[in-house]
Amino acid sequence: MENLPSVSEKNGGDSTSDATGPREPTMKTGPCGILCTICRFYISGQCPGHTEEDLGKAASSPCPVVQCASACNITFCARDCQDFPCLLLERTIPYRWSRLALQDSDASLWRSSGSLQDQVNQDSETLRVFCLGQFRVFRGAVEVQDCHWGSGKGPTQKIKALFAFLLCKRDQGARKETLIDLLWSRQTDPKRASSSFHQALFYLRRALEPELKAGAASSYIRCQGDRYFFSPLKPCWIDADVFAAYVERAQALEPGGDPDAAIAYWSRAIALYGGNYMAGIDPKYSRCHVHDWCIARCHQLRQFYLAGSMTVARHEFNLKHHGLAVEYARQALSVEPALEPAHFLLMQCLLETGHLDSAIGQYHSCKAELAQHEDRAPSEQTQMLYQRLLDNLHLD
Repeated sequence: MENLPSVSEKNGGDSTSDATGPREPTMKTGPCGILCTICRFYISGQCPGHTEEDLGKAASSPCPVVQCASACNITFCARDCQDFPCLLLERTIPYRWSRLALQDSDASLWRSSGSLQDQVNQDSETLRVFCLGQFRVFRGAVEVQDCHWGSGKGPTQKIKALFAFLLCKRDQGARKETLIDLLWSRQTDPKRASSSFHQALFYLRRALEPELKAGAASSYIRCQGDRYFFSPLKPCWIDADVFAAYVERAQALEPGGDPDAAIAYWSRAIALYGGNYMAGIDPKYSRCHVHDWCIARCHQLRQFYLAGSMTVARHEFNLKHHGLAVEYARQALSVEPALEPAHFLLMQCLLETGHLDSAIGQYHSCKAELAQHEDRAPSEQTQMLYQRLLDNLHLD
């Protein structure tokens, strides 16, 4: 009987047992630097060892990642390899970037952002914007803190919202009047509203480029006619753009008969999804009934994430990697609690691993969520699986 990951394991906690028997309770990473609870070679008992010295056993290891690390004479591929993350690793070990055991959180943040092709020199002037989940902006490796948005003098949330709006509109841009109406709708004096806008624009430009001299043109925010644009002249990386690119690539690979490559790109996309699009922006600016500027995009990216999570979950289920299938299905449910296919897959995993009581509990959870969020009962297919669970339970 396989012990499926608990919620604590899903968040990076240690596991004490798996399909092959007890694990070392203090075990966190293997010789490749990857968290063992998400490595199929460790779960199947094929991992050559648990220490850096075990890299010497790479010649007899079935793990191509360990072999590659040994051939490159490096200790941890996730920390020491300039080509990390490579497609070989992603095809071999499905995992979430946030669960890599790296010491430096900022370094892990950049490592977690995508493939080598999407990266630029961390020491460069690259502007990195995270708008999936918490809204964060980095100049190279330096995060723009709240005190930098307006140097403690300007309305921080308004300046962030101004940047987020222009970021979302991109080539379309926005007129000054639109921006004022969005951010200073209660200001009845046009002159004061205009002054507040220009002050916020000044602080935004300085937050993105502290060295910008007075009167100099911004490398990111420009004005053309009566419209303002986010139009970067310097390297810029945006998590939502990379996420969408991975999804597009995965979708393009699926019909072509290369499921492994498609799964690799789905896994990359899932790893980048930190939460709803622009969730870190004050809702009174991002969910204004007059300016619904990010709701549609938020919904689209959310659906991509759910589709990717379920695609990878089914892939792992078909490979009999029940622990991984459960993890991805639970990730989908954390975003959409009433996602019936995820409940159904969890019930299947629990049934196949002999956890009948838990599978029945999962059905009742599904039933409650569907009643609350969609005002309906589970589908006939789900109810048939539930009846099968009851029959098996009675046989025991």
